[in-house]
Amino acid sequence: KAIADLEQITSDYRPTSELMQLCAKPYGKPYVVSPTLYTILRKALELADVSKGAFDPTVGPFVQLWRETRKTGKLPSPKVLAYTRDSVGYQHVVLGNNDSSVTLKRPRMRLDLGGIAKGSGIDAISQGIRQFGIRSYLIEAGGDMFANGVKSNGEAWKVQVGRKVVDLMGALSISGDASQYITIGNRRYSHIIDPRTGLGMESPRHVAVRCSRSEDADCIATAACVLGPKSAGILNGLSQRSQIEFLDRSDIP
Repeated sequence: KAIADLEQITSDYRPTSELMQLCAKPYGKPYVVSPTLYTILRKALELADVSKGAFDPTVGPFVQLWRETRKTGKLPSPKVLAYTRDSVGYQHVVLGNNDSSVTLKRPRMRLDLGGIAKGSGIDAISQGIRQFGIRSYLIEAGGDMFANGVKSNGEAWKVQVGRKVVDLMGALSISGDASQYITIGNRRYSHIIDPRTGLGMESPRHVAVRCSRSEDADCIATAACVLGPKSAGILNGLSQRSQIEFLDRSDIP
């Protein structure tokens, strides 16, 4: 139920989700949202600021444009990109200080929490499991995992990161374009959008992030992919015990 509730709040595929209902409202006015959506947006905007927009929850218009590009195999024109860019920018989202209100300052804004919502869902599942007194468990959701305690035989939870097998305690998020990309002309574009260009990343990257919380690992992994190896020094301090590891092609099974 926790996941179903979170999806109804954060999905950008459901017109009825709270997120899409917010984006459908007239811009420039504050609207009170649920504490859950407000908290996730606040975390997303904090990372957007630290990463200088490499992670940006307002990237939705570019995501919609890129989904069409992946269908047609045709890049958007510079004119279309410029028009779309007018609706993108985390600095155009204002959160209320005394209430859980959100103001979208630009027309046609569309929020996308795909780089953080799954991690938030894993954290919610983990909290729910612990409420039943369970202290040893492993949660897996695509490229995101969370481990607590040890296995029934007393051994640590072990997961494969690239070609290495590591002990896991806490959250792990793996992001990259090993399998999800498109080639247009002679250029390779990732499914991960660089909010600064509006296009898929052109430099193949694979990154693993370990943190104490899945929400942190999820969004830090996305930002690290966009920023590249030099981002580790910038992003490592965002979460206690965070660790960023970039994987090269020889590391990928």
